[in-house]
Amino acid sequence: MEYRVITTPNFEREAKKLLKRNPRVAEQIEQILEFLKTDPYNRSGMCDIQKLTDVKEGEGQWRIRIGNYRVRYDIISEEVVLHFVGHRREAYRR
Repeated sequence: MEYRVITTPNFEREAKKLLKRNPRVAEQIEQILEFLKTDPYNRSGMCDIQKLTDVKEGEGQWRIRIGNYRVRYDIISEEVVLHFVGHRREAYRR
């Protein structure tokens, strides 16, 4: 099954800031977006993905680790909604 990846305005704003500070991460984020289209639940075990506890839908129930950076997202039927990308110290303050 192919999932549709949707970005929120907050995700786009944070991604733009991150890419200016750390352009190396851009390639990794592109790879992650392609991965999320096919396996957002990480059934293959290829990425470091976890379901966060005590987080409501719409706030990024899932997180994927990219070194010191985190991407938080929700899975809603056949869509993956990206909410946040940023440094790990900021990822859980929301």
